[in-house]
Amino acid sequence: MALIGTIRKRGWILIVLMALALGGFILMDVMSNSQRYSSADMNTLGKVGDIEIKRSEFDSYEKLVYSEQQKDNTYQVRNQAWTYFLEKAIVEKTVEPLGLGVGKEELLDLQFGLNISPVIGERFKNEIGQPDRAKLASIKNAIEQGQFTEPRARAYWAVQEKEIVKARLQEKLTSAVAKGMYTPKWQAEMVFKENNERRDFLAVRIPYTKIKDEEAPVEDSDYKAYLKDNPHLYDQEEESRVISFVSYDVVPTAGDTAHARETVSNLIEGLRTTKTDSAYVVTNGGSYLGIFIPKEKFPPAYADSVMVRPIGSIVGPLLHEGEWSIIKILDRRVLPDSVRARHILFKGVTPENEARADSLIALINSGKQRFDSLAMRWSQDPGSARMGGDLNWFANGGMVAEFNNLCFLTGEQGKVYKLTTQFGWHIVEITGKKFIKNETSAKVAVLSNRIVPGKTTQEAVKDKAVALIQQVKTITDLEALAEKQSIKLQNTQSFKVNDFNLGVVLGSGEDARDIIRWAFEKNTKVGSVSKEVFAFGDKNGGYFDTKYVVAAIKTIIPEGESTVATLKSVQDADFRVKNLKKAAYIISQSNNLGDLQAFAAKWGGKVDTLQGANFL
Repeated sequence: MALIGTIRKRGWILIVLMALALGGFILMDVMSNSQRYSSADMNTLGKVGDIEIKRSEFDSYEKLVYSEQQKDNTYQVRNQAWTYFLEKAIVEKTVEPLGLGVGKEELLDLQFGLNISPVIGERFKNEIGQPDRAKLASIKNAIEQGQFTEPRARAYWAVQEKEIVKARLQEKLTSAVAKGMYTPKWQAEMVFKENNERRDFLAVRIPYTKIKDEEAPVEDSDYKAYLKDNPHLYDQEEESRVISFVSYDVVPTAGDTAHARETVSNLIEGLRTTKTDSAYVVTNGGSYLGIFIPKEKFPPAYADSVMVRPIGSIVGPLLHEGEWSIIKILDRRVLPDSVRARHILFKGVTPENEARADSLIALINSGKQRFDSLAMRWSQDPGSARMGGDLNWFANGGMVAEFNNLCFLTGEQGKVYKLTTQFGWHIVEITGKKFIKNETSAKVAVLSNRIVPGKTTQEAVKDKAVALIQQVKTITDLEALAEKQSIKLQNTQSFKVNDFNLGVVLGSGEDARDIIRWAFEKNTKVGSVSKEVFAFGDKNGGYFDTKYVVAAIKTIIPEGESTVATLKSVQDADFRVKNLKKAAYIISQSNNLGDLQAFAAKWGGKVDTLQGANFL
């Protein structure tokens, strides 16, 4: 049962199991531009069984799907693309003998229907995280009218359909495997016991940071002992390196803050007087959802103001999370917390479907036919039809805009309505409204300007990094200068030639790749200091630098079995050995303590009662 739950939550495990069942792969290095291929294999990146992964298809997919991410995340993008093709090939090879597939109607439903694929849901979502039904409707209409003709858009959509099919087949396989697994009685009883048998106990937590390194010094014998207990845990499949670095963060100045405020303030009069709020806001890069939002969903900086100031007034400029914002109050209403409705759907906005809707409404209003009976017979929404059209309770913003506005704004409970959405003609009856909080919601238009460091600010910080490089030639010089001037010198995690991630501080992407490329240059050796300053750009779409880095090679970890030198160089391994030594020190200094209270008193901790702990 534990395995079934794991498979349901982590579908990638199933992919690995299928890969092992299929045998080996011919995997080629898609990450390195220096790899050479024979002419026969030039267009083949790998194989899963007899399914070939073609370079031309891979390159086309990468450019279509990840074009917006290419600039800063080339290596990460290629890794994601490779994973997609690998999983797709495994899934296709696995479902072939099982007869699993995705039909035309199912595919349409996954793209435009009520059961949106996670692929679509992730790429076509509005500002509140819901599928952007309006955008999807316009695409569907363009396809049906033969107007979806732009070559790149058509190619993108074709590739996306393959992604949707692959994702859906993975869901079906995961479901089939989970349902087909047999759990022996003894295992079920054991899992039940592990999940439900609880214990209460007393404990004292002593952080390793309480023990100074010099109190528990680590010697080579400690590394050797750890290596004996974990002989191959840190074996190196290929050479890796570690750098030491100094990072200068670029922080906006008071002048930058004032400039951002002035910029958004200049838009106040235009926002106040415009007759087309949505167009003005969108044109100036603002946010206009067109829906009513409860007070708790607004930022605290202006949540109170939008609920009390007159309709049409401007709030701000106000500072919130690094942005200056102005807010125009468009309307306020008390909306239900949730609504329950039922509907009958005729797919397609056609005169024939409108006539069908009118006929059924007449039957319902006359009392000759029940709504639920007609829904079961005529509705083209299979998910709700079998429930008599019932959509259950849903929150504001949970449905496509036209449907949502009818249910939450204009419609009355118990009445039957007719409306169109991108899905077609709907017959709708609101069967319930819950007013629990009875709180007012507001519709607003927001214009914001992010506070960012200006060019002068960036240049001043970069000058500090340049000055540092001019004073050092080796990592020894850098370490000495850092200690003398109290400059923070940090180390990265170990990285390989094709990696794109340097850890928490420096992150991933092309900026990190610049350092990695330098670290593996032919003439770069242990002790080398970069002759250039590495700039790290904003990760949120801004055109400015957020930090400048000076790097030096601290360690080169060779390929092969792990050694004492390996453990000292790999950050995680070194950390573990030092903590084990500190644990031994704590134990050795606590042998004569009588109880937990004495233990807590000695080490500056406290006795906690842990309740309801189980095996897992």
